Amino acid sequence: MNTKTVSTKITPDHLRRQALVSIRQSTTHQVRSHHESVERPYALVECAVALGWAPEAIHPIDEDQGRSGTSAVHRPGFKKLLAEISAGPVGLVLALEASRLARSSVDWHRLVAICGITRTLLADEGAGYDPREPHDRLLLGVKGTLSAAELFTLRCRLHEGRWNKARRGALRRSLPVGYVCGDDGTIRKDPDRHVQARIASVFRLCARLRAAHKVLVQLRSAGRKLPTQVWGGPHHGRVVWKAPPLSAMMRMLHNPTSAGTYVYGQFAYDACARAPTTGKAKTRLRPLEDWPVCRHEAFPAYIAWEQCVANQSLLRAHWYRADSRGAPRKGAALLQGIVFCSRCGRKMGLQHYATRDKRAPAYTCSQAYHNEGGAACQCMSAKGVEEAVTALLLRAVTPAKVDLAVRAWHALERDRTAAREPWGLQLQQAAYDVQGAQRRYETVDPTNRLVAGALEAPWEAALKQRETLQRRYRAFEHQHEHEVGPKEYALIQEWAADMERVWSASTTTREDRKTLRRYVGKRVHLDGVTETGKMRIEVEWHTGAHTSTTIARAVVGAWAPRTPAAVEQRIRDLLPTHTQTQIAQCLNVEGFHSAKGKAFDYRTVRYIIQSRDWQVQQKAQSTVSM
Repeated sequence: MNTKTVSTKITPDHLRRQALVSIRQSTTHQVRSHHESVERPYALVECAVALGWAPEAIHPIDEDQGRSGTSAVHRPGFKKLLAEISAGPVGLVLALEASRLARSSVDWHRLVAICGITRTLLADEGAGYDPREPHDRLLLGVKGTLSAAELFTLRCRLHEGRWNKARRGALRRSLPVGYVCGDDGTIRKDPDRHVQARIASVFRLCARLRAAHKVLVQLRSAGRKLPTQVWGGPHHGRVVWKAPPLSAMMRMLHNPTSAGTYVYGQFAYDACARAPTTGKAKTRLRPLEDWPVCRHEAFPAYIAWEQCVANQSLLRAHWYRADSRGAPRKGAALLQGIVFCSRCGRKMGLQHYATRDKRAPAYTCSQAYHNEGGAACQCMSAKGVEEAVTALLLRAVTPAKVDLAVRAWHALERDRTAAREPWGLQLQQAAYDVQGAQRRYETVDPTNRLVAGALEAPWEAALKQRETLQRRYRAFEHQHEHEVGPKEYALIQEWAADMERVWSASTTTREDRKTLRRYVGKRVHLDGVTETGKMRIEVEWHTGAHTSTTIARAVVGAWAPRTPAAVEQRIRDLLPTHTQTQIAQCLNVEGFHSAKGKAFDYRTVRYIIQSRDWQVQQKAQSTVSM
């Protein structure tokens, strides 16, 4: 430091105050590896002593080690520096250069303004500055501007260099388990055949079971472990075998590297949403079709790219969200995830009752009530709806009808293929227009803004047109995507020979029935409001056909059917001498029926007795007689 230029500005009033030394490195890697860059700022303490400050009056501030200087929001050291200067007892602030204090023009000018008010000097390796002098204030402003501009230039240069390297597939990224990098830089599969076989078995199980949780249960029940790489420490990169956690398996199924594809730019950064502790921008996953870099056959693959895309689509469809069906579960509702409201078009949810309550779950559409403060659309018991849909399913899934459905599905696929052809031609033409506009722009000197500016606008218009066509094409694909393929139809044809027996078999679980129901039907639309006392059910099949039926809604409350008076009297006559099971048998023999027209069992008799409180009356009479 040039102490002569600083000492001329120092007054006895400055020496009576403190001297602060600001120490900051941008990243933890720089703190650990760049030892000279760490030692140099601490050497400024000796410079402060040479300028006349007592050693006990010199205080280094190094709380910002490993933190970026782009913003002071997440820099406790910079906040402490401002607080100390604002309090008054600071005569000098030392730093290697302006960029070490702040990379933001806003933070820098705020620091300079406070130093000017409190008569605090600023100094770096070049010279010392008094913010109250016009020329020094001008130089400090230029230094802050250059510091911010330097950061922006470095960031743009590094950003473009990284993207250019990624487009060539040369940007090195961490490899998932199952891959190793050779001495010549080529990526190949792990030479351990055990590792290769176990990873391949995970993908085979996913294709067969079609659910990540089922794969996890299968591996856990069989006692199989998954290979895992050790990150950090002396054993970094070593493969160890551990019990498979769901998170590791999901990373394996989602990673496109397993399909031999090099990708970059899967995540987009949101500068407006930052972490409260580190200040880093939060990320969101881009749609697969929007990945900027996607190079196929970059290295050996465990599965095909089409299978990788199908796995990710399947896993996303199993999310329990408003726009997805969710994975079939073991719950009581057969149509969970595929029921939609015919009035508003939203997916209907489930209302479960307590375990002690024997009522079936109910399908309810209450999103408008919860999200918009409006009224709920409708709510109905799941029992009658599922019985009607099951009857439609068993009538539809017969060998002859399955053959017709397969033919209709193939015809539908041919129509979709024919509809995609015009889209392909439009996208091809849009890509040609973009390339032509880009070539015309690149043939001129960019500094000649009179010509380059006129050619830049058509290029941007062509890019926007191509982006619009791509977005509309993705919407078209999403609208016409099919969820049942040839494998599913072959399975349905096998079951269709005796579907009713398969459906009602004791070995068929509710989860199996839900899966079969989804193979055949795409959606179920319910309307229990338009027609009083009726419920309209419309089933949308995967072939594009629709089947409708109407059933009577269950009558509840004051309008519900009542138990006949003759039945109640007969139960009271038999109650003192018969058990509930014997009373039910007597009623059935004598030709009585319940309020719903069904035969009696002990549960029905018990409900009638408890609801009328007859047992309590009988006990009270026996107590009085004693």
